[in-house]
Formats: sequence, C-alpha cells, structure tokens
Amino acid sequence: MVDVKVRAPLSVTLLLCALAVAGCGDSDTGVSSEGATVRVMLTDLGLLLQELQTENRPIPTSQAEMDQYEPLRPTVNLGLISGDIVYQWGAGINPAGGNTVLAYEKKAPTEGGWVLMQDGTVKQMAADEFKLAPKASR
Repeated sequence: MVDVKVRAPLSVTLLLCALAVAGCGDSDTGVSSEGATVRVMLTDLGLLLQELQTENRPIPTSQAEMDQYEPLRPTVNLGLISGDIVYQWGAGINPAGGNTVLAYEKKAPTEGGWVLMQDGTVKQMAADEFKLAPKASR
C-alpha cells in the first residue's frame, strides 16, 4: 500500500483560515465580497508590511509588486483587487505613526470604517475623523 500525502498550497490554507476567522467575528467588521472581513484584510496588510521591513525587503509600490506576496497573505490581495481596501502604495509601518492612515476600508472617507494606522494598529474611524487624519506617504 502506498502512503500518499496531499498538501494544500500555503495560500489556500491561509485563505481558508482567514475565512473561518471571518465567520466568527463581530457583525460590525464589514464582510467583503470574498467573505473575509475588512478588518482581517487590513490586519494582514499590516503584518505583511512589518514582515517585509523586518526582512529588509522592498515595500510594494503597485499591485503588480504586491502580487508576489499573495502566497504570504492572500486576504491582502483579495482586498486590494476587489477594492475593499485602499493602500497608500510604498508606505510602510512606522511605530511613531499612530495617527497616520496607511490603508483603509473603501467607504471610510464617506461613511467611516476600518483603517490601518501607520503604527500597525487597526481601528474604526468616523468619516469626519478620517478626513482630518494625515495619510501616509512613501
């Protein structure tokens, strides 16, 4: 008898885990068209940027550059491609950037929503608060 092990690609495994977590969250997290919450997507983006900086790898300045990291954090690409999240391309994590918006839920400018701050935290902001908050730059 031959022992055959089947392994799912890492990106599929991570996506399934993110979707499972998304189904267990609060109702106020904003579910994207793919089922992952916007909060999870923004959290994953922050973690990815932190990993890249720790490893001295370049911060993506375009979707084409971000595509190479899809296997590491598939929910990030889902959010960016679908337009559920908006990222300030080329900007990275900065521990002193607690009041600066790095990425955000697409409805944040008009309705309020989830935002990733440059210090890596994810929080909700009202539309008025979002409009006044500084935005990250390269």
